[in-house]
Amino acid sequence: MTNETHTLSPAKIELISNVSGAYSAPFWDGLREVTGTLDTIRKIRSVLETLYFTGNELESYNLILAVYDLIAIEIPLDVIGLEPYPEAIKRFIIEFLLDTHDLMIDYENEG
Repeated sequence: MTNETHTLSPAKIELISNVSGAYSAPFWDGLREVTGTLDTIRKIRSVLETLYFTGNELESYNLILAVYDLIAIEIPLDVIGLEPYPEAIKRFIIEFLLDTHDLMIDYENEG
């Protein structure tokens, strides 16, 4: 069994950032539509952040996949494609959380 190290090129990092930006708003909008409240979004975001900042990036990623299923939105192939790459998942999660922060500001300003 080979122990391969997958390093991300600057182009790949840019792609992950764009993927996160493209999918975070539909993800949270879908959750908001299903639940009808920002409280659930805040709770899920908090759990994602806690998992990420305690070194549990894979669990954070898996929670995102599970929420996609719960809100009946097809998981984007770009997101599924990250699965074999722990470094890519870590980068995706932090970008996803940053995009979520900006989106929450927009949500709060709506109401």
